[in-house]
This record gives sequence, structure tokens and C-alpha cells, in this order.
Amino acid sequence: MKLILKILSGLIFFSFLILSLLSYGITTDKFNSKIKGEIEKKIKNSKTYFEKASLSLDLLSLDLKIKIKNPIVEIDNQNINLKNLIIYTNLNSAFKNEYPPKKVEINLRDNKLIKLTNTSLVQKIAILKNIKVLEGSMNGKITIKDFQTKNLSVNFNGELKNSSIDIYENTPFIKNLNLKIQFDNNKISFQEVIGLFGSFAINSDNISYDLSSKSLVGKLNLNGNLNDAMNLNNLVAKFLDFDLSNVSNLSGNFNILTDLNVKLDEKFNIKNNQSEIEVKTNKVSFVKIFEKKRKFSELNSFFKIKANGNLDGRASFKVDSRNNELKVLRNNFNSDYEISLSGSTNFKEIFPKSNFVIEEDIDYSLQTKIKNFDTFVIKTSFDLTNSQIDLSLFNFVKNKGVSSKVTFNLEKRRKNFNIKNLVFKSNKNIISVNQIIFNEDFKIKSLDKININLGDKNNLQIDAKKNQYIIKGSSLDLTKILTKRGRNKDVAFDPLISGKIKVDLKNVLLPSANLINYKMSGNIRKGEIINLNSFANFEDLTTFSHEVKKNDSGNKQLILRSDKAKPFVSNYEFLKGLEQGNLEINRETFSKDLSITEIKIENFYLKELPVLTKILSLASFTGIGDLLSGKGIFFKEAYLKYELLDGEMKIIECYGTGPSLGFLLEGRIGKDDFVSLKGNLAPANTINNIVRGIPLVGKILTGQKGDGIFGASFKIKGKDDFETEVNPIKTITPRFIQRFLSVFKK
Repeated sequence: MKLILKILSGLIFFSFLILSLLSYGITTDKFNSKIKGEIEKKIKNSKTYFEKASLSLDLLSLDLKIKIKNPIVEIDNQNINLKNLIIYTNLNSAFKNEYPPKKVEINLRDNKLIKLTNTSLVQKIAILKNIKVLEGSMNGKITIKDFQTKNLSVNFNGELKNSSIDIYENTPFIKNLNLKIQFDNNKISFQEVIGLFGSFAINSDNISYDLSSKSLVGKLNLNGNLNDAMNLNNLVAKFLDFDLSNVSNLSGNFNILTDLNVKLDEKFNIKNNQSEIEVKTNKVSFVKIFEKKRKFSELNSFFKIKANGNLDGRASFKVDSRNNELKVLRNNFNSDYEISLSGSTNFKEIFPKSNFVIEEDIDYSLQTKIKNFDTFVIKTSFDLTNSQIDLSLFNFVKNKGVSSKVTFNLEKRRKNFNIKNLVFKSNKNIISVNQIIFNEDFKIKSLDKININLGDKNNLQIDAKKNQYIIKGSSLDLTKILTKRGRNKDVAFDPLISGKIKVDLKNVLLPSANLINYKMSGNIRKGEIINLNSFANFEDLTTFSHEVKKNDSGNKQLILRSDKAKPFVSNYEFLKGLEQGNLEINRETFSKDLSITEIKIENFYLKELPVLTKILSLASFTGIGDLLSGKGIFFKEAYLKYELLDGEMKIIECYGTGPSLGFLLEGRIGKDDFVSLKGNLAPANTINNIVRGIPLVGKILTGQKGDGIFGASFKIKGKDDFETEVNPIKTITPRFIQRFLSVFKK
């Protein structure tokens, strides 16, 4: 019995000794080839190098533990830096000289991400194919279990440090990216995510992806300050159809919170999306160039967007210090956007080159339901109470403080814009338009009925049917437009307008006179008047006629005859003091930019003309000057022929003759309205005309019409305030001597 006890004690002692040795570890190279073979068999294109393995017994599981320190593993010629490799195998199998792994633990040191992404193990992951790693490192522990089953159990715990990733071309890198990674069988989680996307901070507590269900869930926050260096146009263009070119001075805070809930298909396309996005801006400011620079500031907004297309957004902002508000709603992708926009604006500043009739700020309100920008309807309202409106065509002014409003619907249909049901109302003054159709360049294609009722002086209707435009009514006030009109260019319409035009107006108000029973008929082709005939009487039954036709040369010719000259020359500064007289105008148009006009006025008086008064005073023609303050200076005839080329007026011939005074004039008026004229004044013109009739010597002594034996030479220059100069030597020198001397000067 004692022997048995001693034998048992010895066995226990040796077992304890063996277990102690195994648990502490025995170093050997006996298993090297076996281990290398297993690793290289499991991982394709791999090589393993190590010297010796340490054997020990795991006392908890009683498995044999094979630990390899500082092994070198190459995968696709990339060195993977390992701290150690631990293989757990069944103890019974070890006695049979078999070492099938039960569990493998791989402890990674810091490895460069570029090396890892160059291995076939990583390149097989489809979702990572379009991501370019620039720098960074990763470490962690990989645990592989259940080798005896068909489905291995893989677990990874590690971290990504100081990484930089390029996810899209021409967009900022993701840099300084740090996060913890957990992978457990088919689920990967990213925790404590921090990094930078350009100047935006990236934050997330947890984002996870389930490989079996292909579902991505988690929250990701992007927050930072905007600046010009971000190249925002390239970034936005990747995802939205917005043009942010010509944007500068960008500043303010921008925040995006994404609540991800996405399921992908086998090709990693979105299969089901329940995600939500919240976008916030705070005091965003920038400058955008349209026709001129516009400053947008104080942009504070909140938009909530759901994956099904649901959208709820609010924004307030300033445009050039004017307050505006925006609201956007949409239920889903199949429903319309409901947009409302209101605030204050100034159309004169938005369109500086246009002759917009409202110069002050106006309050506006826009509402629309829109599905896409190819087809929409916008209900529009403008409050014009605080604005002055000058409708020169109708000699109508709506003063500030007078209640007024414009409402209309703007419709977009394919390539056309329709303005429907436009109504301007200010007290009893109303303009209503049924419909105007514009093309995509906002040129008028067609129009429907228009009613104009502005006081007692403008009451007319415009009807358009089958390319026939009929204008009729009781009155039309053209007083202001004829006074203000520029260089007498031909009247033109939008180039898409063609058809017949008829006008029947009982009363047309002109400067200093009225036409009664005005009738006109004509034809318009592509916005140009091809032919026209009109006739009317003045209130004293004298006549007016106007004709447009093609002459024998094939050029357009305008002929205007009026027994009253003043209503049609009021826009000429130097003829503002004209009284009485009859008028004939003949204009030939050679091209869009070139025309020659002849104006002839007979039997008229000039009075209250400051420039002429100054010339007469400087020339010491005081007796004639006194006539200006009375009835005026009588002229038997005045003639003007000028060329209008590309907006510049050049006087070809200009003279005037009368019993008291004659004149000659030459020079030009530039595009910018700068006047440069010179001429001669000849007093006692009746005597000059008698002398001019003497054979042979008459024309030598007096010169051409308007000139004389004695006279004054003058110059007029300037734009608003004219500078007048009279040569006193020429004033006292007989004019025929001046002409004789000028021949030798030449």
C-alpha cells in the first residue's frame, strides 16, 4: 500500500512538474515547418519567417499553446508587422504529432495602411476599391476560432491612427482620422471616430456595418467653418446640381448630422434607405457674381431631409442687407416641393443694365408647388406701396406711399415661360394682362388681352388673335415718352413678334397738342415694322401722317408730316424753345446701326433758348437777343440732316434762315451724349438774302444759306453744362473776308 502511494505521489509530482514546465513554456523549433505550412496554406501569396516557437499549456482550457514572437509575414510582397502569433491546439492531437488549430491569435503592431491596402486580403473588399489611402497606421488583435467547423469565427479589435484618405476626386482629403475598430464575425463597428474633412471636423460615437444583412447604421457629424479655400463648387457638384462658381468671401458655420440606416445589395448599391440628414447653417456669408456682385449674409437655416424624399426646411438670410425668408416642404419623392419665399429686393440693382421702372426696394412674396425645374407654377406678389413707379410710356407716376400691388402667376412649360393673370393695381389705376408667353431667353413669343386704365389719360385695350394685334381705346398719353426719347431710333418689338397691327385711338396726348381719331395699320416681321400708315387730326383740324415703307433702293424709309412741329421735336434740347411751325421728317435706314435723317421745319419761332441767348450776348447782338424774351425769333426755314451710326449722331448739314437771324451748324453728339458743335450766326438775314441774289458775287459775299456778310463764329461743348465760346475777332470781321482767309489757311 505504501508502495502504491509512493508511486502515485511520484506520478503526481512528475505530472505537476510537466504541467508546470508546459504552463511556463518550452522553446523549440520542432513545429516550425508545420506551422509555416498551415499559415501559407490558409493565406494565399504569403510567406512566414520565424526562428523558434514557445510551447505552454493553457491551464484553463488544457490546450497546447504555441506562441511565436516577432514573426515576419509577407502577403503579396508586403511585410506585415506582427508582435506575436499564438496558436491553440488540442493536447491529445499533439501526442499524435498532429497540430490542427483550435484558435489563432494575431497581435498586430502599428502597420502602415498603404501596405495593408496593397494586399489581396483588403483589395477583395469591394466597398474599399474606390478609396485611396494616403497615410496612417493600424494595430490590433485578430482572433480566429472554430477551425473544426465550416464557418470560421473571426474577431478583431484595433485602432486606426493619424490616417489620410482620398474618397473623391477634386474634394478635400479626410485627414487626421482616428478611430477604434471592432469586427466580430459578420459585423464591423467604428467607434470614437474623429478626423477632418477639409476644414470640417468629423465625429461619430459609433457606425456599424453588418456583412450578412449588408446594413449600415450609425450617426456621423460634420461640423466646421466655411472658407474660400474649400473649393466648395467641386464638392457640391459631386452631389447636387448647384453652380457655386464665382462665389467668394465665404464664411460662417456649417453642420451636417447624418443618422444612417441603409441596406445594400450584392453590388453595394443602396437597396433600402431610412436615413435622415439634418443640415444647419449659422451666420453664413458669401459674395456671388451675377450681373454684378451680390452679398449674401446672415444665412441661418435648418433643413431635415429623409431618405424617402421628405424635406422640411427653413432659412433666413440677407441679400445686400435686405431681409429674406425661405420655407421648403416636400412629403416624398413623388410629391411637389412647396416653396415660399418672401422679403425685400431691388430689381434695379439686380438688373443694372435694364430700364426698370421701379428704383426703390420692394417687398415681395412668392409661393409655388414644383416637382422639377422644367415645369412649375409660381404665384407671385409684389407690394409696391413704398416704391415710386414711373411708366414713361403712359406718362404715369405712382408716388411713394400710395397703396399698390402686382400679382401674377409665372408658369414654366418646357422651354416657355408664361405670365398669366398679371394685375397691377394702385387705387383705381389698373393694368391687367391675361397672358404673355416668353421663350427661354425671355423674348416675347405671343400675348393675350391687355387692359390699361391709368387715370383719365390712358384707357385702351390690346387684343392679339392669330397674329393680329389690335389696339383700341379712348385715350393714350405719349407726352413724356416723346419728350424723353433719345436719338429717334426706329421703334422695334421683340424679334419673335410677327403679324398685322391695327390701332384706333380717339385721343392721343402729345407735348403741347392732342391728336384725335388716330388710326394706324401696318405689318411686323420678327419684331421689325415692315410697313405702316397712320393718319390723325389735331384739335384745330390740322393734320398728321406717318408712313413706313421700302424705298426704291430697298431700304426702309420713314416719312412723318405734321402741321404742328413742336410735339415731335421736344426731345431735341436745342429746339425746346420752338413755337408754331410745320414739320417734315424723312429717315432712311440702311442697317440696324446706320440711318440718315432729314428734318425740315418751316415758319416757326425760337424763344427762351439759354444757349442761343448766351451766344447772342457774347457776340453783342443785343437787339436780336431781346426778341428771345418776347415772341421769339422768327425763322422761315430750318434744315437738319444727320447720320446716326452705332449710337453716334453726326450732323451732315444744318442751317436756319429768317428775317432777323441765320445760322449754320456742324459737329456731332457722341454715344455718351457729349455735345461738340460749332457754327456761325449771321444777323440781318433779310439783307443777306438780297445780296445772295446778286449774280456772280452774291454767294461769294454771303456764303451758303444761314450765313451772311457779317456774323459770329461759336463753339458749344459739354454734356450737361454746356461750355459756349464766341470768337470776338470773327464777329467784327466781314464773313466773306473770313472765308477768303480760311481758304489760304487750308
